[in-house]
Amino acid sequence: MHEKKNIINASLTVVKIERPSESYWRLHFSCDKPLVVNPRWICPHLKLLFADPLTGEIAFPLLDENNKISVSDRVRQFARSYSIRDYDERNNHIVIDFAIHASGLATVWSQQAKVGDQVGFVGPAGKLEFANQYLILMGDVSALPAICYTLAHLPADHQAIAFIEVNHKTDIVDLPKHLSVKWMIKDANYPNQLVDTLMNWDFSQHDNLLFWGGLEGSLAQQLRHALKDKYVNLAPNAIQITSYWREGLAEGEFKHRD
Repeated sequence: MHEKKNIINASLTVVKIERPSESYWRLHFSCDKPLVVNPRWICPHLKLLFADPLTGEIAFPLLDENNKISVSDRVRQFARSYSIRDYDERNNHIVIDFAIHASGLATVWSQQAKVGDQVGFVGPAGKLEFANQYLILMGDVSALPAICYTLAHLPADHQAIAFIEVNHKTDIVDLPKHLSVKWMIKDANYPNQLVDTLMNWDFSQHDNLLFWGGLEGSLAQQLRHALKDKYVNLAPNAIQITSYWREGLAEGEFKHRD
């Protein structure tokens, strides 16, 4: 499954800033080019391109002679992946939640952002589309925006369940009552809470399973291996788990898939 890039060399301008919970800043952006998100994408994302702190310039990727995206080391240094929390195609607006950390390029930028500030971006993109699978969404607070977006855009007849571990009770959001969501509060004494909950859940009444997850790197790897060992008859692409972050490392210093 190949990602489909729709927009290159576009800019987002901050139009509104919120603090929906203890774990996030929520930024609303307007886009200077038509913004199209495939309604069948599961957990779509984009690449934000931040300005070089020394020059204030935003470096964009280019297209090579084969019409493929060419990304220089300079572009990659200031690029970060973010999930779409919400978007309004008619008004060309998009919403992104920034998880709050002690440091990091995107974290610092989001906490200092003001209305009128700009970032570049590439995307949106999606690796998965809704089909006829029973969708199992899994993630820690870093994946909450992607999971909430996907649950909000489920086709009316699509079956799904979500397992979400958040940092604080304030991170728990209201979702449609008919959706099945298992909320967990992070427990430092029980780091495998999310993995154990998934592995002990009974999915035997459902066919055609599709697992999607986003969480800390070591747990992502653990969960990926555990699911493959338990569900040996699933196709390889039926388990899609991404390392959204890795303890002690910034994006660019680790691989999203191991």
